[in-house]
Amino acid sequence: MYLTDMQDVPTRDEPVFEFLDAYAPLFYYHHRYFLISGGRAGGKTYNTVAYCIYKLFDPEYCRIVVARYTQRSIKSSIYRDILDLLERFGLMGFIRFEGEDIVNVQNGNRIMTHSFKLTDRTAVAKSKGIANPTILLVDEAQEIPNEEAFIQLNDSFRSTAGHTQIILLFNPESKAHWIYKRWYLNGKPNPKWFTDHVFIHTTYKDNPYIDPLKAREWERMRDLDARYYSKHILGEWQDIAEGQIFDNWQPGWQPDADAKRVIGLDWGFANDPTAIVDVRLRNQQVWVREIFYRSNVTNQDIAEILHNAGITRNDIIIADSAEPKSIEELRRLGFQVKPAVKGPDSIRSGISKLMSKTVWVDADSKNIWNEYENYRWQLGTNKPIDEYNHAIDAIRYALSGESSGQYVMMR
Repeated sequence: MYLTDMQDVPTRDEPVFEFLDAYAPLFYYHHRYFLISGGRAGGKTYNTVAYCIYKLFDPEYCRIVVARYTQRSIKSSIYRDILDLLERFGLMGFIRFEGEDIVNVQNGNRIMTHSFKLTDRTAVAKSKGIANPTILLVDEAQEIPNEEAFIQLNDSFRSTAGHTQIILLFNPESKAHWIYKRWYLNGKPNPKWFTDHVFIHTTYKDNPYIDPLKAREWERMRDLDARYYSKHILGEWQDIAEGQIFDNWQPGWQPDADAKRVIGLDWGFANDPTAIVDVRLRNQQVWVREIFYRSNVTNQDIAEILHNAGITRNDIIIADSAEPKSIEELRRLGFQVKPAVKGPDSIRSGISKLMSKTVWVDADSKNIWNEYENYRWQLGTNKPIDEYNHAIDAIRYALSGESSGQYVMMR
């Protein structure tokens, strides 16, 4: 399928671009959801971007929203790929820019960039603020922290202009990830979704344009490093997330009778959940159990939750110091709340301290286990990702030591 097949575009002697056969469903299937994943040189970004450009020049009405979860601006990611392809195929003369929007001057179709979570964690932008979108392309969809965030985005993406498509581009990670749990079964797409979902997964084996020498090099990796080949070359789901920070927690909730009880509290509201964790400490052993993990709760709600959990003014609660007003409100409601003062290296210090302990986690604490399986180091750094850390932060606060009447993370 070629761009020159379309009307209202000047005829060329050569096709502008063609697509791998695996991506034909984007053109011919009228499903709402397309889950596109791949391994090295599988062509998922190129073919999906090319499809968006194709739709940009389609005579039919089209509004494409290109989004990413974690960036305020996506100009350095897939947006750059779109511009590169437009320039590569000599199409820049057919478009104009309105801010970061790419507009076809002939038919008014446009590609819009959109970040639906700001980097400062203050707001979630919703696509319902964009009039009549037809295609939502989410780049690096594995960055969406949980199923609830996707459902909110999905519910807000609707149009009165006709059929809509949601395209998720992602790199498979741990089988503990919510994408796997929602849409996959035994390492393959779950057939229950086939009615309105299309799954596309391509690797270098699907790409006839790959350098044969490079393909042979990757084939050798299959014997040299089977896990690397599976993860990075084939893009397969992994049993353990790469860079996972904690890997030795054990299920169980039988704290010693004389273990010290401390309640860890990490504030949240609209974007992030409030996490409350019951932590028991004795020597080098830690037992943790989830009390509460949910968003959109007020301080009055938190007080009621604590009361219902049997927590009294005699129990020590250590909370994130970022909200002194919330701490004071809970104090006035009858609870002993102390701030955890966070130093310049408090996160890694707290992680190190937690790593030095034997940690037991209540088997029913599903959100703690989910964070445990997904909390990992940023690739190539010694810094953790800023996701899957709400209950873990609450546990870190509970492990802090008392100093001058305040709680600080011990080094």
